[in-house]
Amino acid sequence: MPPADDPSLLPPFDPARAVAAREQLGLTLGQVAWAVAAYRGEPLHPAVLQEWEAGTAVPDSGQVKALAAALWCSPVALVGEPATLAQCRTVAGLSPGETAAELGMTRSRWEEAERRNRWQGTEAQTGALLRVLRPPPACFVAACGRTAQLRALLREAVTSWWPHYVTSVTRVVPLDPGAVRGALEQLYLAYQRLENGGGASPRAAAAAEARAAAFLDHIDLYLWQELRSPTGPTPPGPGGATP
Repeated sequence: MPPADDPSLLPPFDPARAVAAREQLGLTLGQVAWAVAAYRGEPLHPAVLQEWEAGTAVPDSGQVKALAAALWCSPVALVGEPATLAQCRTVAGLSPGETAAELGMTRSRWEEAERRNRWQGTEAQTGALLRVLRPPPACFVAACGRTAQLRALLREAVTSWWPHYVTSVTRVVPLDPGAVRGALEQLYLAYQRLENGGGASPRAAAAAEARAAAFLDHIDLYLWQELRSPTGPTPPGPGGATP
């Protein structure tokens, strides 16, 4: 099992965070590229760093670690939201043994959960997982194997009367009922706008129907978007889903 700070287990690189970290220090692309090159012992052109920040190229795990050193921050500060149990542990800065001890389970059982990205702990262990590793809701639902169940509930909620589904969704997603209530209401309204957005012509009606179907197909992704953003979910445009 890789060490707790193994950068290969980090979530994907986040260009916006890298830009913010560099600008906060007042450094130029050239200065940061020089520091990364010095750390790795090999040249790095500022244009490559510019591509990383623009999101047109992605640094590997070793380059992320070097970039973090150049920006005087942890690699965790340069990545996005964890999507797996392994990534959650790495972000938390814990070893497998430390994680197992915190969760009250054997190390072998935790390593199996991490390897398969499947969580089947007791109620007490689940509470400890949420408290210690703080997995994002999407990560937790996926690790518990509840994604299909959540999608079915969300589809029913937005196509019928959403308040009846707050409790059911809260049982699947470990969130405050108030947050779930607000998210379901916004998803319901977004779907209704799509349902009622067709024009008089058959072509316009078919396009509206396709957008509504795309929304339902990716409704769990729109839920996460709604929970992250106060502006609410962005319904799919004419080209399809854009979660």
